[in-house]
Amino acid sequence: MPSVTRKPQTARKQQRRETLSRQLLEATERLMGEGLTFTELSVDRLASEGGISRATFYVYFEDKGQLLRLFAQHVFADLTEAAQRWWNSADARDPEDLRASVTEIIARYRNHRSVLYAVIEMAAYDSEVDELYRGIMEGLVDAIAAIIERGQAAGTITPMPVRATASALTWMVERTCHQTLRFTPESEDDALADSMTEVIWRTLYLEPAPRP
Repeated sequence: MPSVTRKPQTARKQQRRETLSRQLLEATERLMGEGLTFTELSVDRLASEGGISRATFYVYFEDKGQLLRLFAQHVFADLTEAAQRWWNSADARDPEDLRASVTEIIARYRNHRSVLYAVIEMAAYDSEVDELYRGIMEGLVDAIAAIIERGQAAGTITPMPVRATASALTWMVERTCHQTLRFTPESEDDALADSMTEVIWRTLYLEPAPRP
């Protein structure tokens, strides 16, 4: 006879894992903000900073690799949320929505940059992290490709290779944030947002973004 409690127990464990991973994400970002790298952080240190025991950590997580993959999902969900304002209004061709999204993406990337650097670093030698990271980025490419296709169908976006352009724009934002934010102060983020907005806008519409 099948267990009637297994499914609720599994769901509760999954929910608890999600809660703990967010708790540990905050703890990890605090520790990495002090100059530590993710590889330097032991499970004991992470658990202690996150307010749980080592035993509890291993009840919910296989290892640090699984934890980092969950971190990646949380952080990219946060970045995706920032992009929604433009995605949801792209057909209206509102440069202010685009700039607002780019500005928020930069701010959130800056907040999460230590963990994002760890994800990118580990993706180079951990196939599971690499697969997850590439999958997330492909999902973002899909979203931009859909915007380009809708715009081309409406005659508002210039004819261009859809997938290649979407990929170029997506990776432009990711690589620019990754390579720039570690070396520049927050005071330069507005200028960066202006530049990326202009590049995206001109690529899609072949004209300068209207100024207020």
